Amino acid sequence: MIRTSLFVLAISTAFAGPVLAEGNKSFADGVAAYEAAKFEDAARIWRPLAEAGDAKSAYNLGTLYLQGKGVPRQLDKAMDLWRTAADANDVNAQHNLAMTLIAGDAGPADPQEALHWLVRAAEGGSIKSQYTLGKMFLYGLGAPKNYDSAYQWMGQAAESGLPSALYNIAKMTRDGLGVDPDSKIAFKLFARAAVSGHAKAQAALAIRYALADGVERDPTRALFWAYRARQQGVKRADETIEAMTAELGDEAADRIRKEAQGKAKK
Repeated sequence: MIRTSLFVLAISTAFAGPVLAEGNKSFADGVAAYEAAKFEDAARIWRPLAEAGDAKSAYNLGTLYLQGKGVPRQLDKAMDLWRTAADANDVNAQHNLAMTLIAGDAGPADPQEALHWLVRAAEGGSIKSQYTLGKMFLYGLGAPKNYDSAYQWMGQAAESGLPSALYNIAKMTRDGLGVDPDSKIAFKLFARAAVSGHAKAQAALAIRYALADGVERDPTRALFWAYRARQQGVKRADETIEAMTAELGDEAADRIRKEAQGKAKK
């Protein structure tokens, strides 16, 4: 359903404003220390900035506590700092806080509070939060199932080209969840996700070609995309591979397999 182990581990490098630490050390000085693997120095620089109300410093310091770099690994401390940054509208902190609350890694899971932070981050433009929020509404986690809201948020993430969002919005379009069912539009969405390398979308695209669902039937393309999916470990593609190989013959299937392997290496 929702991958709760996902954290935004990247340190924010955006300019945080004129707030300075003791000795006139700035947010950027902390970034430079982090990039030089001087994690204790980074923590020492960001701590007073965070205490002074700088959201990005609070987010980054929290990430150090999550990673255990320059400070002891303390998830509860990371969450406290992320909550401070989240209150100040740092979308990375809002997303990390929400994912931790979904997982229950620092105490009882709280999907309702997670939903609150995901909404704020999604409204702030976080693509990963838009995607996760869509999944929350799709499965009824933290709120009752709401396919219209799921489609709205998943659609926003898909518009940004996120392959997992494209795949899920394609399934919703295929099944008529939050939108009228449309096999042709679903095919196009599966295709976009498949071209971006999404393995399950590649398997779904193979089925569309095999069954003439939203597109003219094409056993060759069905076999090509089934091979691409299987190369990434999607076992359900085996059924399509077997059926299309029986139809096209072993020689043609071997040629298509080699073509799929060549495309995957590029």
